[in-house]
Amino acid sequence: MKKIIALLAAAILTSGLFSCGRTSTKTKELNDWQKELLAAEGLPTEADELTDSQLRSIQRIYEMITYLNEKYDEEFIYGGYLEPAANQTETLYAYPRLLGADYGRNTVTVKATKDGFTDDYSDRSVVDYYNELVTNFIHDYFNSDDFAVFTDVNACDIKKSVVIDCDFQWKLGVFDSIFLSESICTQDDVEKFTVNFAKYLYEHKMNGSHRINIMRDDTKMSEITYGNFTDYYKTDDYYGYYQIAFNSSQSKIIQTTSFSNNSPNEFSLNDFFDKYD
Repeated sequence: MKKIIALLAAAILTSGLFSCGRTSTKTKELNDWQKELLAAEGLPTEADELTDSQLRSIQRIYEMITYLNEKYDEEFIYGGYLEPAANQTETLYAYPRLLGADYGRNTVTVKATKDGFTDDYSDRSVVDYYNELVTNFIHDYFNSDDFAVFTDVNACDIKKSVVIDCDFQWKLGVFDSIFLSESICTQDDVEKFTVNFAKYLYEHKMNGSHRINIMRDDTKMSEITYGNFTDYYKTDDYYGYYQIAFNSSQSKIIQTTSFSNNSPNEFSLNDFFDKYD
């Protein structure tokens, strides 16, 4: 995972909240939430001790976090802020308190527009449901728990309440990184598994790109996390990957693999699905 929280921490160092400038004579009251955030960042907690830029930023941060809290009726935690600039949209980063940051996996982005704010907070329950279904499929296929699944969301235009009979209507787009132990799936077996997995994804209209990684059989899957899974691509325990994705019309499959030199390849659905019939 892209360690986004660390990046957010760096980003706010260049935001208006930390800009230098003359001290404002404004005396507008700050609320407790604003004072707590200022104190946590080592800044004055009285309005008349802040610069104009700092005062404006803390006011805007509060407006944007309040927008999230009220829109979704839950509490969000501040993660970072970018002030408006010539080539930069005013942006707030936050995450839901109930879910935690999870190494940036749950980061929500709020952007200012001329009409107010927009955000990219998806219904987390539908993503968790997707992850649960994929995890169950892999478990049942291998009759084993010697694997790990990590799901990043690229797009989510559907809520769990309208996912009927596991049909995601191609409205959830993800990037999966799936780690399989060689004890349950060898390099020779990964294509067969991937074909069957692709059939399952197509049946339930699950969109995205799916990378299946093969690890040495003594790899401890419990130690692979959202925060470090990309690091495993560079270890001696990593053998390689087999990756698939549906094209934009879901009529073809794009296949790439590190196990041969004939990738990437494009297959019609029937040609790919018939590989192991």
